[in-house]
Amino acid sequence: MKFRFGLLLLLLFSLKASAVINIVPKPNSLIEGQGSFVFKQGMTIVAPLHSGAASLLENKLGHAAGIHLHPVINDAKAAIILSIDTSFVHAPEGYHMIVNAHHIIIKAATETGLYYGVQTLLQLLPPQIESNELVKATWKVPAVTIADAPAFSYRGIMLDVCRHFLPVDHIKKILDILAMYKINRFHWHLTDDQGWRIQIKRYPKLTQIGATRTDADGKTYSGYYTQDQIKEIVRYAAARHIEVIPEIEMPGHAMAALAAYPQYSCTGGPFKVRTTWGVEKNVYCAGNDSTYAFLSHILDEVCTLFPSPYIHIGGDECPKDRWKQCPKCQARMKEEGLKNEDELQSYFVKRMEKIVEKKGKKIIGWDEILEGGIAPSATIMSWRGEQGGIDAANAGHDVIMTPGSSLYLDHYQGSSLCESVKIGGLTTLQQVYAYHPIPKAISPAMAHHVLGLQGNLWSEYLYTPDEFDYQLFPRALAVAETGWTKLANKNVNDFIRRMDDQQIRLDEHHIDYYVPMPEGNLNYMEFTDSLRLPFTTNRPVRVLYSMDGSTPTAHSETYTAPILITKTTTLKLRSILPQGKMSAVRTIHLTKVKPLAAVSMKTPQTGLRMRYTLQGNYRNVAQLQTVKDWKDTVVTNVNDFFKLLPEEQAGGGAIFTGYILIAKDNIYKITCLADQLFIDNKLIINNDGRMKKNAPTDISLPLKAGYHVIKVILVNRTSGGVPSSWIDARPFVQPYEAIDNESLKAISTFYE
Repeated sequence: MKFRFGLLLLLLFSLKASAVINIVPKPNSLIEGQGSFVFKQGMTIVAPLHSGAASLLENKLGHAAGIHLHPVINDAKAAIILSIDTSFVHAPEGYHMIVNAHHIIIKAATETGLYYGVQTLLQLLPPQIESNELVKATWKVPAVTIADAPAFSYRGIMLDVCRHFLPVDHIKKILDILAMYKINRFHWHLTDDQGWRIQIKRYPKLTQIGATRTDADGKTYSGYYTQDQIKEIVRYAAARHIEVIPEIEMPGHAMAALAAYPQYSCTGGPFKVRTTWGVEKNVYCAGNDSTYAFLSHILDEVCTLFPSPYIHIGGDECPKDRWKQCPKCQARMKEEGLKNEDELQSYFVKRMEKIVEKKGKKIIGWDEILEGGIAPSATIMSWRGEQGGIDAANAGHDVIMTPGSSLYLDHYQGSSLCESVKIGGLTTLQQVYAYHPIPKAISPAMAHHVLGLQGNLWSEYLYTPDEFDYQLFPRALAVAETGWTKLANKNVNDFIRRMDDQQIRLDEHHIDYYVPMPEGNLNYMEFTDSLRLPFTTNRPVRVLYSMDGSTPTAHSETYTAPILITKTTTLKLRSILPQGKMSAVRTIHLTKVKPLAAVSMKTPQTGLRMRYTLQGNYRNVAQLQTVKDWKDTVVTNVNDFFKLLPEEQAGGGAIFTGYILIAKDNIYKITCLADQLFIDNKLIINNDGRMKKNAPTDISLPLKAGYHVIKVILVNRTSGGVPSSWIDARPFVQPYEAIDNESLKAISTFYE
């Protein structure tokens, strides 16, 4: 058999790391002893019959260490003892572990507790225990006594597979990692406007039509899970003590279903599966009895597939526009004595709650289901901050806390200039770790209604499976520890230290996790004399750089102080972790120039000249050269173009020309999310062909005081699910030295 040998650096680091306890989530009671237990070939083990915990240990030791345990039935003859003991351990997920030089003893009240005990034991071993290849090492664990149980019963991760689809094997890989860290709920968001991802045999068009969309580039995007695949995932998760909770969205986020069955809408369609992100106005008709029968039949099959006692019915972001104009919805409101459309939504949710209860399940809903009156037995998932959870818990309803500011894992993890485009926001690993699920505004007598917390990963901007991993990890580990470890036992600095060991474990599972990037400065900088560039990282990591355009390696210069730039340079930087894994490369283009001189202007008038067309489906600036039917007008600003077309509609483009007035000689930061910005006939910002949302193309530019000629080119296209009309295409400017303490100012524009 082949042994895998890592780099000397990796081996030395691993030996050092194995001498320190790095368990995540941190046990609530751990006492270190003297000595260690060394695993050897043929050691004996006793465990309950068909124990998954024992199988987990045996499989890990077999694959990574080549050590095979010998099962026995007598505790007295066993070196490793796994036992169910309800008299000794009471918490359903808790365990008690004793490790000394001669024995490992793990006791628990349930098989789940044993499984978590073994996961902790594996984290006492060198991180290469997660390898699927043989690794030459001394497989020992330190002597410890651990008494452990979770702070919260619900520790969840939500995956949205509607906007972008995840193959079955990749979901299994993620479940493996969640199980390592004692995450016990997998919330599976299976239906939305942009795709229906679960096979429903009674309604085949849900997947025949609703699982496929045609994006703006003309390419089709599709995917769904057969019922056999659903069962496979549920079984796989259950073996890892993870409960799968399906989400079937209603009454909003229903466009994929309505594209297949438009008769359950207010207008009757026709519809197409939504190709842009955002919120869709067409929703299920709340006044049509057949809508409830349709959803009931869907849930018949869903309830059969998922053993979980919960069905998540969504309930968020349901515009009431169609209901206000729908005769059936208005008649239902009158018939039921409902004062407004919020109460109609409450009626919808309560009616679905009764349907779900008859199927032996309970509902979970996003906090919007509080509007108009909460369903009696509903569990609230509080995402729009904490207030929904506070109100629900104080009223005696169970709550799962998942506020967007702390637990939305689709946010940036660092500077937007260093990452690919995200939905927005900034939620660092430390911010996730700092969250506590019980707000002070919840009465102590009602605090038990907070079941726990959940990290949510929406997938609008996750175009590959690796991008799911990048957003999830390592922040999912912070969710895990926040849900498991008591508040008094948490320490963020110690948690960050333990990441060095845990990241090696993630490497063994081929997880492309986030590595902190060198932050600070812009990616495009023009200067007149010299620059001194400071950089930071949001976690302690070593930064390497090169100034000759080459890609930094482990042998490149280490950043220790601000870098002096005196000539045109291509600066490249990247971070390196202790085990040798490196981040993506950040490239900064530094150009030494003379300031752009002002031009004379005779009769300035406020506004811009706009040459435009509303026709044609153009994807890049070059295609505008084919336009023959240009129209001309004067506008207040660049965004006025969007007023000429229906909301979210792509097509056409515009070229804006005019002047900007610069108050004084200075270096300015320029931002523009249009396709191209020229100043004094020089291309300054180029977003041509890229998704314009949060484009990292800001530039610092030396400008002389006075008027400067500008040209803005706007191609009205949808890219990556984002219409041009969603972005603010105006140029913005501010003195570069003020970028950290002052918001951007839209520049005044003129023409003559």
